Amino acid sequence: MELTERVERERLAKEAIYAEMKENPIDLDALYDAMVKTIHYDYVGFEDKRKYYMPNESRTYVFTNYRYGTLTMEILARSLHQFVGDMHDRHLRFHCEDWIDYRNLAMRYRVRAARDCLYVTSADPGTGLVPGDRILEVQSMPPQRIRAYMRHTAFHSSNPERELWGGYLRMAQSLEVEHAGGRRERLEMTLWPAREELYPIEFRMLEGESAYLRLERMDRAAMEELLAQHGGDISHSRKLILDLRRNVGGDSDACDGLLPYLVDRERSMAGLLGDEGCWCLFTENNCNRRYDVLSAFRATLTDPEEIALIDAELALYRDNFGKGLVFLPPEPAEGAVSPAPAAPERVVVITDTFCEDEGETFVALCKRCGSKVTVIGRPTMGTLDYFDPITIAVHEKMTLSYPIRMTHAAHEGRGISEKGLSVDEYIPWTPDEIGRDLLLERAMAL
Repeated sequence: MELTERVERERLAKEAIYAEMKENPIDLDALYDAMVKTIHYDYVGFEDKRKYYMPNESRTYVFTNYRYGTLTMEILARSLHQFVGDMHDRHLRFHCEDWIDYRNLAMRYRVRAARDCLYVTSADPGTGLVPGDRILEVQSMPPQRIRAYMRHTAFHSSNPERELWGGYLRMAQSLEVEHAGGRRERLEMTLWPAREELYPIEFRMLEGESAYLRLERMDRAAMEELLAQHGGDISHSRKLILDLRRNVGGDSDACDGLLPYLVDRERSMAGLLGDEGCWCLFTENNCNRRYDVLSAFRATLTDPEEIALIDAELALYRDNFGKGLVFLPPEPAEGAVSPAPAAPERVVVITDTFCEDEGETFVALCKRCGSKVTVIGRPTMGTLDYFDPITIAVHEKMTLSYPIRMTHAAHEGRGISEKGLSVDEYIPWTPDEIGRDLLLERAMAL
């Protein structure tokens, strides 16, 4: 009797788990057809990322679960998310509503990877972790085994220094940790709900007449306010240190007000922007999708100048309908930037793997400002090669976003994807950085 009851309980539990897919079945063939064809034919980075393209692995895994009645929405969504993540492009994104994944969970501690462990670099109270702890296992698996199992795709790099473990660890509920002194402990971790991330902008004066500006986001309004308050301090400093290690992007023109402090002589805006033009993939699908979005947006406008801009974009997609990959010349950039009457003698930019998008664009601009600027630290994320995404619905709860433009550099094989922007002085990460800001110390010493 007891055995019968246990089997019945297990049967009911399984029915509850798999009920959603049975009650609301999904046309898996149509779903995969949309995903595969879009990435293969409409995603501009496909040829460069073809070596990572393995849709059959995801398809086989999902259809096997479907055949045995064990497919859930979570299994499906995670498989599709990994299929897209395998392409190593942070602008190629899959999204599914109503399922728990790393994007709606909070990360209450940060790590930096080494070959055999993960070092905790910061942690909130209540996590059981402190900076300097070594995570030896996640869900009973050491980092090396996890890397092999995930084929490094969850971490965006096979170089431990550049690995991003945040998404994986947000889902982890068990850690094997080595504390100071060698004491080991298994910690059961809570899945914390997402919270608003804070990306501070901070200014302070350091010794030696050095002005320090920490930028974790590109925020035009915040930078205008900061320069109004501290522009004089920057003007009379001997050195300006720009800390962009964790800059997540934002407004592309947020730091225009800093440029007079950075250039060593008058420089044209065209030269500073370094726009070489781009390549746009004008497939019929891309043209139709972008045309529909632009037309709908145009119907909401009343300003003649805004309407004229949208009309020009609409004409671009009409004129190039179905032409494939087409070169678009650089946008004209007028004007020049002259050095400020009073400005720092030297500018040091600190970067790291976690600098991406508009933050990376600003680093590239800094590198073009001339002899005053030195970039130290580690190469940036490498997110600039593919851009201008289109988002399509592949199911009523699922969307796929994919870029349709690439830089001229990427087209010529000079892109930065998976490499990042280079630095003038490379300083490898070591555990010593947990207790000391070695990059800032080096910036102060230059």
